[in-house]
Amino acid sequence: IALDSLKRMDNARIVDGKVEDQRERTGPYAIKLMVQVTMWIASIIVFGSTSQANGNGCSTQCAYAITTGLLSFIFLSFLLIFNFLAEINRLSRQVWFTYQFEAFCMYLLILWWIPGVANIASVRSATPGNGEVFAFVAFFGSIYGSFKAYHTYVEDNYRRAIEEREKELKALELEMPTSQIEYAVERN
Repeated sequence: IALDSLKRMDNARIVDGKVEDQRERTGPYAIKLMVQVTMWIASIIVFGSTSQANGNGCSTQCAYAITTGLLSFIFLSFLLIFNFLAEINRLSRQVWFTYQFEAFCMYLLILWWIPGVANIASVRSATPGNGEVFAFVAFFGSIYGSFKAYHTYVEDNYRRAIEEREKELKALELEMPTSQIEYAVERN
């Protein structure tokens, strides 16, 4: 038991008499970006493997697989560029590229990859094996990325609500006479 508790204390520190875990947790924003990059790579692999395998003649099924991979790649390229611009403060998250809009875009990718995966994974598919595997990676990535995009949106709303509440409390604090503040502090 003592050895087990020592192992758990390796990643902990004591702050204000409480034990806190020091391991850094990756937030939903970082995970969402990693999933988008993974989907971006998977999309171009689907596009490339299908177009290489069917270089000379291409059926409608082949054309749809190529289109699915290529349009997903272009769509994700724009999402990643907009995320980068928002990160370096060249694009505001308050105007149109909000976290809610980004979550909606990720939901569209789920809808885009459902028929795409059905086409690519069909029996008479024109896509070779690695294209099929990466089609599923892109599909499941879109589901997980949508989940993380939604959580990023919720986390942003929560952060904004806290900031607004803190502003309200500061305004009340500035308006309240000092004697009332001392009385409120003594009561709590």
